Amino acid sequence: MKVYSYIKLIKNFLLNTLFPIKCLNCRAKNQILCNNCISFIELAERETERNITAVFDYRNPLIKKAIWELKYHNKRYLGHRLGELLYEYLIEDISELKIDVSGRSILVIPVPISAKKIKFRGYNQAYAIAKGFCDSTSKEVFELKNKIIFKKIDNIPQAKITNRKRRLENVKNVFGIKNAKMIKGRTIIVVDDVTTTGGTISEIMKILKSSGAKKVIGFAVAH
Repeated sequence: MKVYSYIKLIKNFLLNTLFPIKCLNCRAKNQILCNNCISFIELAERETERNITAVFDYRNPLIKKAIWELKYHNKRYLGHRLGELLYEYLIEDISELKIDVSGRSILVIPVPISAKKIKFRGYNQAYAIAKGFCDSTSKEVFELKNKIIFKKIDNIPQAKITNRKRRLENVKNVFGIKNAKMIKGRTIIVVDDVTTTGGTISEIMKILKSSGAKKVIGFAVAH
């Protein structure tokens, strides 16, 4: 075992000793969100936009709390757990995609946030979720790409807009693309924490398709 592996083990041991992990809901030890509590979270039943799939109902208090803690209270580790759940609940959809890609990896692109928010928050919550999602299986299946889609305009947060039409208009021309040649002919999953109107993910999907992607779908933790 390499030196950095020992360091990581020691670091995790110390963190777990000094700051033991407990379930966000029932406070069970050694679990961020325990399976028992997760089993009571309602699955998303409200219709989403075409080619966008969400797992949980955002109206559930626990899932709302988990996403809120991830985004606004520096609980980055919750993103990894939510990513694992995203993979677990959508494994059938992923299996179908794996058949279509003919041995190539599936690109996973988290919805970007502005540089201003990155500086304030310290991380992108969608990236944390996408990382947990990708880490849930072998490295050959997914390829996490965080530098292809970027946010070029710091628009009004979607959560502050209630009108559907205004939400859709608010994300138009907000995103840009780099290294477009990397996505030509590829199958791509766009990952986000919450989708409401689907405007944000749809706008990114549109950019990727127009830049030569073969197939683009969206996965969100909640709707």
